Amino acid sequence: MLKTKKSPGFVRIGLFNLLVKTAVAPISFLFSFLVVRYLSSISIETFGVWQYIYVLITGYFTIPADLFSSITSRYSAEGKNVGGIIIINAIAGSISSFAYFLLIPIFMHSAGYDQPIYFYTAILLIVLIYLNKISGSIAIGRSPRLTAISASGFQIVRLLSAIIMMFYLNLSINAVIFAYSLGYLVQIIFNLTFVNARLGIDFKVALSAVRKSIVFIMNYVQIMIEATLVWVVVLIVNSTIPVSYFESALIISNLVGWSQAATDGLILKLQESRDPKLIEIAIKFFFTTGGIFLLIIFVDGERLLYVLRPEYVSSIYALIILSFSTFIRSAYNIFYRAIYMADESLAVESKGEFRGYTAKLTTRNVIISVIGVSSSLFLIYLFKNGNIYKISPILAVIISLALLVNSLGMFFSSYSISKRIYGFNFPVKEVIVSLVLSVISSLPFIGLSKVRAIEQLIIMLEMTSLALTLYIALSYIFNPYARGLLHSIFREIKNFKL
Repeated sequence: MLKTKKSPGFVRIGLFNLLVKTAVAPISFLFSFLVVRYLSSISIETFGVWQYIYVLITGYFTIPADLFSSITSRYSAEGKNVGGIIIINAIAGSISSFAYFLLIPIFMHSAGYDQPIYFYTAILLIVLIYLNKISGSIAIGRSPRLTAISASGFQIVRLLSAIIMMFYLNLSINAVIFAYSLGYLVQIIFNLTFVNARLGIDFKVALSAVRKSIVFIMNYVQIMIEATLVWVVVLIVNSTIPVSYFESALIISNLVGWSQAATDGLILKLQESRDPKLIEIAIKFFFTTGGIFLLIIFVDGERLLYVLRPEYVSSIYALIILSFSTFIRSAYNIFYRAIYMADESLAVESKGEFRGYTAKLTTRNVIISVIGVSSSLFLIYLFKNGNIYKISPILAVIISLALLVNSLGMFFSSYSISKRIYGFNFPVKEVIVSLVLSVISSLPFIGLSKVRAIEQLIIMLEMTSLALTLYIALSYIFNPYARGLLHSIFREIKNFKL
């Protein structure tokens, strides 16, 4: 399908999404902070059970929703009718919800938590996550800037509803489930109302998406393998407390995942052109802007853990490992998207999808995950007889190392395949300089003062602002790409007219 008008530039889209999502990042953290404090105030076990439920749902029962995501984004970018994929996705969601419903007694027994209402209410999350995944995939293929706006709506609605349900209605875990559900509902409605996509029903496209999505199964088998870490740890030590320590670090490390917004426009731009320069620009832009998120973790990580709950400060090493893992995995998505956009075996009319580049990549990823997870589970088994409160931070580090091993393997594997396809040059200088400057800029501002939460947040704001200023200044001096990017931003601001 020929385009008469090109979409906004890749960097322009990335900057817009990055700025919008960063602006609402405090709202995301505030939600996580309130959830951890609220559920942990009931008991550490209650917080661990919520994370156990959430991992079960996102790591297992919403996998088919993710299977359709990548291929739907591609077909949406190509201007195909994708309404039929929504219908099939809804059917898959119903089947998945029913399977979860049948297995709830087993999950309750494994967690040693006899409160069935929370497990059953979580079925609502499964249904809405399916719809949210597919609507978001359509939006990112056609109108990627919409995803940042709808994500902001999700964050705001989720926070406001959580405050009411936790602190006024006191609904415990159900308060979090309902808050997520309302946020997802707003995001779904926004994506499907304003997205610039063809939502007509074409079952040829839908059935092709089903067939092609099988290629992505291996990619999500990997997610399932990683999710296994959580519930197997619960089985081995017969406690959800280690999960609480791990998840407290994971919640904060998710801030680094916001850096992925910088590459939201890549799918749409690769549909317009297969220019290798797009990949190079994406890498430079991601590492230059992503270094800011690593800096935030280095400067504020220990403080954020303390604000969540003082005991969680011992998860600091898990947090550092998880943050680097999340950063590398976000960078991996540059190559992953580039691969499936160029994979001719995934076109609607093509065949042989199991011999394509994407199939090779996802198969490799599963092998990498098996190695990383198996090694960690073996180490966890060796520690199982220790005092649960003393070994929980150690177990959190071991789980985190498994994810880091997987992320590094995924990154280098996807890089080698995408390099073969596009023949781009990897910008080593910009990557190394950005990572080094992120560490250097944060070092003078690392430290923990054990003060009240509000005072802690004020200190974080001051220290992060100073570290960020130093990072930008050093980047301007030592990173040629950052210098050019800053000049472009200043030029845009100067030429801006109402």
